[in-house]
Amino acid sequence: MKTQLSILVKNESLLSRAYSFLWFINIFKKMSVNVWIDQDPDRVKTPTHVLKANQDPYEFDLAPGEHIVYFSDPRAGGKAAIRAVTGALVGASFAGGAGGSMLAGASAGADIGAGNSVGVGYASFLLQEGDVFKISAKPTRKGGVKVKQIKEKKS
Repeated sequence: MKTQLSILVKNESLLSRAYSFLWFINIFKKMSVNVWIDQDPDRVKTPTHVLKANQDPYEFDLAPGEHIVYFSDPRAGGKAAIRAVTGALVGASFAGGAGGSMLAGASAGADIGAGNSVGVGYASFLLQEGDVFKISAKPTRKGGVKVKQIKEKKS
């Protein structure tokens, strides 16, 4: 019996795809997710796989034992930059409208907008002989990847 990891990559929402410099192209694209299987993304910069959103899950044969799978959004930096620019514009307009310094408002807005929300999603699991572990991965608006275990539907 095979021991497998099944990854269903879901496409981003329209709002999430709009958070990019080339939003007019990305609205119609199936976006991708970077995947590291049993490798630390801080040490190995090149992902093991780059998976595009698809209706069918990607399947990987693994040895029984403990495994960790990391996911990252390749457009996370661009999404943070777009949010920072939007925050700067909103902060400058609010500060200027209130009679304050537009520069200080822009700085505060950019800091709040960019935040520290770009993250790496991961799944840690233990496989026995013949197990099939099913997960879904979906990039988020903030630049992270939401990872969930897919439960089998009861008949």
